Amino acid sequence: MNWQELRSISFLSNLTDAELEALSGVFAARTAKNGERIVAEGTPITTFSIVLQGTVNVRRLAKKREVLLARIGRGGFFGEIHLFTAGDATASIDAVGDVTLAEVDSPALREFMESNPVTGYKIVSSLLVELSHRLKMTNDRFANAFYWAREAKPE
Repeated sequence: MNWQELRSISFLSNLTDAELEALSGVFAARTAKNGERIVAEGTPITTFSIVLQGTVNVRRLAKKREVLLARIGRGGFFGEIHLFTAGDATASIDAVGDVTLAEVDSPALREFMESNPVTGYKIVSSLLVELSHRLKMTNDRFANAFYWAREAKPE
């Protein structure tokens, strides 16, 4: 995969050209067609993906209905939870239009980061910033859902 495609990805922006070039060697480009289910909730997942082009929908089942949790566009990523812990996908990911992804097998990315500790530290630090932002947004949504859901007290 061309390392320059990774240059505009926010959590990789602090890497040098040489680091990006080395990292690009573990990624492979993949195209998903409109409506294609890229990841199915509840299935084993071992891939970390970056959206290079297009948009994906993140959906999760709730009371037998799929709820749209997020839309991830160019520069966004998914599968990060399973970089650090094995398990099943916590949501489904579907292509909205044609989508180009940069994908890497999670064990291969972990191995790259262990073999290149300075680069690995930069990647993990930047991922943590992004994940902290996502957690804050989730906490805000959760708190707002409870605020609006409680019953009014009589005066």
